[in-house]
Amino acid sequence: MICRKFVLSLIFLIFPLFAFAYEKVPVTINFKGGGELYTFFYCFNEHSDGKKAAEELFNFKHYDNLAASKRKKMMPVPIGTNVGYYTYAIFCYGYEFWLFENKNGYLWGVGAMLDYPLGFSN
Repeated sequence: MICRKFVLSLIFLIFPLFAFAYEKVPVTINFKGGGELYTFFYCFNEHSDGKKAAEELFNFKHYDNLAASKRKKMMPVPIGTNVGYYTYAIFCYGYEFWLFENKNGYLWGVGAMLDYPLGFSN
C-alpha cells in the first residue's frame, strides 16, 4: 500500500515537468538611453519545444527558418532570472518576434516580423 502511494505521488510530481515544454520567465530589459521594458521570455532547450511555443503563443509559422538564421550578440543573460538555465528563449513585442540562444553568458538573437501585432488577429 505504501509503495502504491509512493508511485502515484511520484507520477503526479514528475508529470508536470514534462507537460510544459517551456517556461515563462519575467525579464526586465534596460534601454541604452534610459527606461525599462518589463516583459516575458519563453525559455526552452529543444527547437521542437520552441516551434510549438511559437505556434501556440504567437501564431508564428516560420520558426524553422528563423532558427536556421545567423544570430548576433544582443545582450548579457538577464541576471536574477531563470533565462540562463535554458539554451533558447523567444520574446515577442508588437510586430517583432525574437529568438535568442544562450551562449557564453550572452543572448545571441535573430528577429522577424509577425503578420499581426501581439494580441490582434484576423
